[in-house]
Amino acid sequence: MEDLSYLANAPAPRRKKKNVTFALTKWFVFALFVFYAATLLFPFLWMLLNSFKSGNDFNGSGADFAANVFGWPREFYGKNFIEIMTFEIDGETVWSMFINSIIVTVLGTIINVFLSACAAYALAKYRFPGSKIIYGLAIFSMVVPIVGTLPSQVVMMETLGIDDSLLGILFLYSGCFGFNFVMLYSAFRSISWSYAEAASMDGAGRFKIFFKVMLPMAKGPILACSILQAITLWNDYSTPFLFWPSHQTLAVGLYNIQEAQSGNPPAIFATMIVAVVPVLILYACFQKKIIENTNAGGLKG
Repeated sequence: MEDLSYLANAPAPRRKKKNVTFALTKWFVFALFVFYAATLLFPFLWMLLNSFKSGNDFNGSGADFAANVFGWPREFYGKNFIEIMTFEIDGETVWSMFINSIIVTVLGTIINVFLSACAAYALAKYRFPGSKIIYGLAIFSMVVPIVGTLPSQVVMMETLGIDDSLLGILFLYSGCFGFNFVMLYSAFRSISWSYAEAASMDGAGRFKIFFKVMLPMAKGPILACSILQAITLWNDYSTPFLFWPSHQTLAVGLYNIQEAQSGNPPAIFATMIVAVVPVLILYACFQKKIIENTNAGGLKG
């Protein structure tokens, strides 16, 4: 019988070496992501810290009172937030800008997501002459730069007589082709048509099937699109600036406040915090829904 005792002294397989390499790689990637997260958090934390400083504390006043840009506030100055909310520029206060932003964001999100859902459902579940052409145009419209369409938008708004109005802003936000359309098209495609057939056998019409069956089944992707759309509209600068100049949203007002308060950076930082915090709260509350209903290139139904 062959002697196999030499196998006991054989070198260990390379699996241990591979495990060490994998662990080192994992910790390196983890450290890399921690560093990247720190680079994202640092500007916000620095801005938050400086928003509680007085102008003299930040800029420095005199030889004995040096500028304090990166240190802790010598004395927490919370009046920046109170003063900036009542600060008026071009007839608008920060508080009125905040209200304008809420109105534009809420109404614009509802209109855009609803119309995108209607268009996505029609093209995903019905076949009619030209449906593929419409879908192709919807995808192609996402390639065209927004700047290239601005001259035609200006002429169109002036011709319709809705420039410099809330109605005009909502009209521009009512476009149903774009990111939301593509995502909701994917969501409706993943929903079985058997649900609609069952509802039809019970006497439901097409509108009832859409509102009572399909929309509730796609509520997850719709909620995710609504949150992302709301964040986009809240931060939108160019559309309100060009087509609603008589009123200012926070995105537009920040630029004007930066010029008016150029000598008082803490007041500018306080305004930025007011503009950023609602978005952070919205995302923090619904980040799980966004992650659950979005993945690489599409949404789950």
